[in-house]
Amino acid sequence: MLINTVLMFLRELLPLCLLLATLLVWHRSVWRSLVLYFALPSVLMLSLISLQMVWISEQLDGLGLELLYSFLYLSCFVLLCLSALKAQWALLRSALAAACLFSIGGSNLLLYIWLPGQAENTPADLVLGSALGVGIGASIAVLWYYLLSELKQWRISSFALLLSLSGARQVMMASALLIQSDWLVAGPQLWQTEQLLSEQSELGFFLQALMGYEATPSLSQVLLYVLCFTLLFWCCSLMEKKR
Repeated sequence: MLINTVLMFLRELLPLCLLLATLLVWHRSVWRSLVLYFALPSVLMLSLISLQMVWISEQLDGLGLELLYSFLYLSCFVLLCLSALKAQWALLRSALAAACLFSIGGSNLLLYIWLPGQAENTPADLVLGSALGVGIGASIAVLWYYLLSELKQWRISSFALLLSLSGARQVMMASALLIQSDWLVAGPQLWQTEQLLSEQSELGFFLQALMGYEATPSLSQVLLYVLCFTLLFWCCSLMEKKR
């Protein structure tokens, strides 16, 4: 059960850690303001969702929570695009984008902790597992931060590319939830790469957190991913030209 707790925390927090590290590279000179703008909305959004979790999950024929998560994923992407397009309020929008992602991961972790099936977990397992999951995620984020810092100095388009991949990842996650909720037509499956690179492998796990890697993507998911990646990369290109 300890391993399950570590994997759960890592799965929910690693995408946020990678996005936050990317945003810290972007807003390095005002990182304290970024942390402050991120922390306040995150606590507020997580508290609201947690307090109304049961009510939300019962809405829209039992799909309320999935649709709320989809909305938050898409909001994260839109806020990143707006941040890149206009320098004014870019810091606040970036922080709100990360807060949207935190509210999803935080809500899932609270559900995991309070599920009746977790009664087998001892408090020590939960504390140790959460500490290990957060520690591993933070360590990867630190490495990612320094890698991005070097890439940004060497070639600015590399940073724009990785930020665009992270933004498009949120759309991929939203599309998966919308397909699961029958709010989006999946279309035919385009390919199967589970045997070449499993989502459960270490690399597959990391790529899923970074860019939304999917071993069996559908047509609608790939089209949305390519469209949104192109849009965010174009926004980042405009940002660099303005600078």
